[in-house]
Amino acid sequence: MQSVDEIIKFVEDAGSDDIPTFGGKRVGGIFVQQVPDEIAPCIQAILESGEPIKSYLEIGVAAGGTTYLMNHYFHPETIVLVDTNEHPRCVNRPQVLVGIRTTEVIGKSGDDSVRDAVVGLGHVFDAMMIDGVHYYENVKKDVEMYATLLRDGGFLMLHDSALHQWGVPRVVAELKENPAFAFIGEWTSKTMTLCGVALFQRLA
Repeated sequence: MQSVDEIIKFVEDAGSDDIPTFGGKRVGGIFVQQVPDEIAPCIQAILESGEPIKSYLEIGVAAGGTTYLMNHYFHPETIVLVDTNEHPRCVNRPQVLVGIRTTEVIGKSGDDSVRDAVVGLGHVFDAMMIDGVHYYENVKKDVEMYATLLRDGGFLMLHDSALHQWGVPRVVAELKENPAFAFIGEWTSKTMTLCGVALFQRLA
């Protein structure tokens, strides 16, 4: 199993969306919108759990950099992406995810029609990343609408858990008190402006 430092190096080398915001060694590549020393320990924690990640859901995809990382480390058989495709980096997604089989549901994650489309695919997910609209009401709704699609023992990740001007930290605090979830960890950068990644596991 790779060390956190090895995963950090891989993320740094893979290409950043914006170096001042997310770090990394170059703009381009997978255009990832994750700080390397935040997402790396989250990935390692899931790897160390030994839980299989055969199905993955991501809400808020942009270029697909996080999807690329999850595919690289876990090789899920099923990847479902939910995005409005309004982010400027969405145009880079086909190149970033070339050769990776995904199902895309285009629309606002909070719309019933979008959730119905995801449910209609018939998957129960082993892991999901919520990184959509960051207002409290939107994040809370994404958790309420999609975390029920996690299997028992499945992992829920929330990006930007350290951005206190937005609603993600409040939802993270509420999840820590939710008996349906176990708090695994939250990682904030030691080298960059903080974004934060929080990880929970759904309990039986």
